[in-house]
Amino acid sequence: MNLGRDQAEKVKRYFINAEPFLWGVLEARNKKNRLKEIKALGFLSAYSEGGNPTYSRMNQDLLVELGIEGILERIVAPQVRNRFDLEILRSLRRYWEQGYTPDRKYLEEKKLYRRRRIVWREEWEDKRPLIPKDPAHIFVQIHAQHEFVERWTVFAGIWFEEIEPMLAQEELTG
Repeated sequence: MNLGRDQAEKVKRYFINAEPFLWGVLEARNKKNRLKEIKALGFLSAYSEGGNPTYSRMNQDLLVELGIEGILERIVAPQVRNRFDLEILRSLRRYWEQGYTPDRKYLEEKKLYRRRRIVWREEWEDKRPLIPKDPAHIFVQIHAQHEFVERWTVFAGIWFEEIEPMLAQEELTG
């Protein structure tokens, strides 16, 4: 992947300031398991078992180890492609280009989202609900109480406008 300097800096700023970590493309639901998942992918191997680095530190170390292009090519794109088949990504792109969000029923049919009750976890210090593991949450925000698709995530814009076109260009030239 060959990003221009301005484009790389823009995507890097989005990466550094992303909420959730790595735009939510990892399957793990907490920091400890996300770090294990990244280490299983072969990155951040210098981190000790049981350590508790901040997300900011992990971001900086990933940028040093891989650079923004490597993060996109070796972590983000494979994770997205593992969780969404090509036809679903095309469909989501069509929704994006038309300025619509996909209907919740569509997401349920494609097994990207399942309805659930919010369960509060007492062990969380601020009693936030667990981040949903459903793949749909990478691209859309779903109102938990009323079960409707509220809006696209920041990552959706970055994926459809920056990352996916670069990957397509890379495939054409590579």
